[in-house]
Amino acid sequence: MFNLGHGSVAGVWGYQGSKPFIWRDRLYASLGDAVCCLDIASEEVVWEKKLQGDTPEGVVDSIATPPALANDKVFVGTARGEVFALSAETGDALWTERVDVPLDFQLTVSEGRVIVPSRCGGLFCLETGDPQDSGWKMWGATSAH
Repeated sequence: MFNLGHGSVAGVWGYQGSKPFIWRDRLYASLGDAVCCLDIASEEVVWEKKLQGDTPEGVVDSIATPPALANDKVFVGTARGEVFALSAETGDALWTERVDVPLDFQLTVSEGRVIVPSRCGGLFCLETGDPQDSGWKMWGATSAH
C-alpha cells in the first residue's frame, strides 16, 4: 500500500493499462485516458484516441485496459464500464457498449465475441457483429499465445 498507493491486487493490476503490444509493425498502448498507436520504424504517433470526455488534468492511473488486437481492430475497456472497438488503422471508434461496471483487465476477442472481465469478478460476453473478430484468446498475453 505504501509503495504503490493501492491496497488490493485489483488496484495494482489497474496499472496494466500501460502494457504495450506490437502488432503489424505498430505499437499499441493504453496510457492514462487514451489509447495510442505508434509506428515502430519512424517512432511517430499514428493516432491517439481519448477515452474520457472532459479529462481532468493530472490523470495518473490508466482508465483503460490494455488493448486487445484482432481483425484490424483495437478492443479496450474503461474504468467507467465502457467497451470500445477502434479501427487499428485510424483510431476511429467503430462501436461502443456500456456494461456499467469498472473494467480493469484486458478483454479477449474470439469468433465474433468480446469477453469482458469486470473489476467485481463478473464476465460479460458482447457480440461484435463480425465473426472475423477473433485471435486474441488470452488475458494478459498477445495473439501469439
